[in-house]
Amino acid sequence: TFHSVGSRILRSFAEPLGYQPNFSILDTEDANDLLKSVMKDLDLDPKTRRVPSASVAHSLISFARNTQRPLADCLEEKYPTFVPLLPEIERLAAQYQERKKAANAMDFDDLLSNLVVLLEDPVLGETLAQTFKYVLVDEYQDTNALQARIVKGFARVHKNILVVGDDAQSIYAFRGADVQNILSF
Repeated sequence: TFHSVGSRILRSFAEPLGYQPNFSILDTEDANDLLKSVMKDLDLDPKTRRVPSASVAHSLISFARNTQRPLADCLEEKYPTFVPLLPEIERLAAQYQERKKAANAMDFDDLLSNLVVLLEDPVLGETLAQTFKYVLVDEYQDTNALQARIVKGFARVHKNILVVGDDAQSIYAFRGADVQNILSF
């Protein structure tokens, strides 16, 4: 999977990103727990105020990162009732990112976005792309913008890329998958 490949590569190239190679990977429950802690510090308590729960906030932040769209646009699309809270949600997302990095931890979205940072680096990206002579992606209709950037990064040197998929079977739009990836391939 994209996440397992990202994890393996990031273990070798963690330090240029400001992480140690033994970074922790937060699963969804861990990520939500960390978000709850950040929400508490920012006085965003869903029990006392009309604010998104940690799981809703995590879903929103994740969707924005995977679709490579501004948080404001995703908030308006996914949770329009929380649009007035945009500044607070942006602070929450920023603090969440800072806390993960301080703890030497990455969530699943970081595995992808940090891999993109490596692949798009002029020197490291070239080195990484050299190691992938052929790139094959199955179920390409269910990739998101971040994953499409990863695929292009891996194939940037040898340009040997094959994707397989069926645009009629795209089912992960709710997680940010974009059928246009395969239609425009």
